[in-house]
Amino acid sequence: MPRLATSAFSTHGRGGMPAGGGRRVDFAGARPAIIGIACIAICAIVGILLWSNRKVDIKLNGEDFSVRVNSTCEQVISAAELSPKAGNLVSVSGKDLEDGAGYAFTATLGGNELSPEDAEAYRVAAGDELEIADGGDRMEDYDVQVVQESPQLEMGGDAWGNITYVSQWPKPGSYEMRTGKRSGETARGDTLEETQNAIITVHQITPDDGRKLVALTFDDGPAEKYTETYLDILDKYNIHATFYNLGQNIEEYPDIAKKVVDQGSEIQSHTYQHAQLTTLDASALQNEFSKTFQGIKDSAGIDTTAFRPPYGAFNENSWLKSGGLASVSVLWNQDSLDWKRPGADAIVQNSLKGVTSGSIILMHDGGGNRDQDVEALPTIIETLQGEGYEFVTVTELMKSDSSIPEDIASGNATMPEGCVWPTEIKGAGTDAKTAATTAAAGGDGSGKD
Repeated sequence: MPRLATSAFSTHGRGGMPAGGGRRVDFAGARPAIIGIACIAICAIVGILLWSNRKVDIKLNGEDFSVRVNSTCEQVISAAELSPKAGNLVSVSGKDLEDGAGYAFTATLGGNELSPEDAEAYRVAAGDELEIADGGDRMEDYDVQVVQESPQLEMGGDAWGNITYVSQWPKPGSYEMRTGKRSGETARGDTLEETQNAIITVHQITPDDGRKLVALTFDDGPAEKYTETYLDILDKYNIHATFYNLGQNIEEYPDIAKKVVDQGSEIQSHTYQHAQLTTLDASALQNEFSKTFQGIKDSAGIDTTAFRPPYGAFNENSWLKSGGLASVSVLWNQDSLDWKRPGADAIVQNSLKGVTSGSIILMHDGGGNRDQDVEALPTIIETLQGEGYEFVTVTELMKSDSSIPEDIASGNATMPEGCVWPTEIKGAGTDAKTAATTAAAGGDGSGKD
């Protein structure tokens, strides 16, 4: 019988390898490496835990204190056994609603108080200077309505001065009106946009650097006979003046108004028909301004919002009624009293008495016979020039005083876009500033016989 090959039934192949050609894994040899890696991992985890739970030194309420790093404020309070008193829940108007229902504590870090949100997010770090104090009050939840606020008009500046001007143009503002959900109370909250009042400033012009400047002014023109005579005298002395024209006279003599500007002098408003502005309602007062300003523009090509009030009368209520059409009211320091026709010598004396740098002299070219003014004018000019004074227009005089805003000094400032003229005066009653805008010393400036 043939001999069977027993090797065909062996469980090992050649070389003692397992059948199928596989390789035996020696787990016994790998075990030390696995154990080593595990030890390293365990050590790392333990190290991280120890590091993240280590204690750090801080200053707590001015004292040295050790606490686990990354502790919250609440954990610091517990570890230090502090007992801050909680604040109260208060209404939108600040009334207590519930004791102890406010913020649990107040936290200050490095001298800066943390908001409740920041205090909740805070985690201790080495070297922190932390203070824990009693908690603050917490306002009840509330609904919000945005309220628009109108500007008011207020007077400011000197007790008296030769000009009164808009030193701040008015702008409306807005604020939150809060209604408490628990109390039902209403109270004003945060200001969303500041309200800007119209501020009217009384001021005596004072040229910078001690310059000796004076302004000649003439009311009630243009006049057919006298205005051009004055211009000839001004030309003779190479000086300029300011003419406060009436709108109705400009309509009658537009060419003469133009000659004033062509000579180098300036025109400003004396209203349309010499009405006493303090007696007018808002509509009539604004009409006096707008018609005259437009007449000056049409006849002489000049934009102006400066004016001289007839009789020197223009008070706080008049500014309120003006609607923001005018920027500066110009009075005077020396009243020639020429409207009384006291004689040329008296006109000279009245015009020179008390003159200082920044003075404004009042004379007239309309409203009656001005022959005495024509006679007096050269002497007034020569005397002041001999004393070192320089004659300038009113706008030049304003520009010499750097405390006056540039737009006002230009004589043609207008209310900026976005501004709204007020309808109320701040406070109540008439103060000294109001009276100061109504009259200059020694005369009414009417030019009327």
